[in-house]
Amino acid sequence: MKNLIILIIIVLTSCIFVQAQDLNWTRIDDNNFVDYESVVGADDMYGYTFLMKSFNKGQYEPVNGRSILYTLSHYEINCAKRTYKIGVMDSYDKNDGFVNGDYNRFAEFQPVVEGSAVSVVASKLCRER
Repeated sequence: MKNLIILIIIVLTSCIFVQAQDLNWTRIDDNNFVDYESVVGADDMYGYTFLMKSFNKGQYEPVNGRSILYTLSHYEINCAKRTYKIGVMDSYDKNDGFVNGDYNRFAEFQPVVEGSAVSVVASKLCRER
């Protein structure tokens, strides 16, 4: 019984820590969050850059034996063409430890898919001209 009470206290403390840590993140869908404070207007087009935090629901394989809890990705949206690309994707483990980084310098813009997390962000940031 004593161990159960200690376990409950640990779980509740962890939940409070995670919630306090994620105060700037806005939920987009089941496992994606956007930090709207990170949004920056693009200089060369009608568009924006922003950060998206995506929690692993089985789509990310372990890297070097370390499981990935979430990724932080830097997105760029072209509102005029309704396209986006991902330039940087960093992976983190359950202790917020950096696991792997991927800078996609060859990333090309691709169409925003309706119903995706990116389409939710694009709808919020991009306005009809």
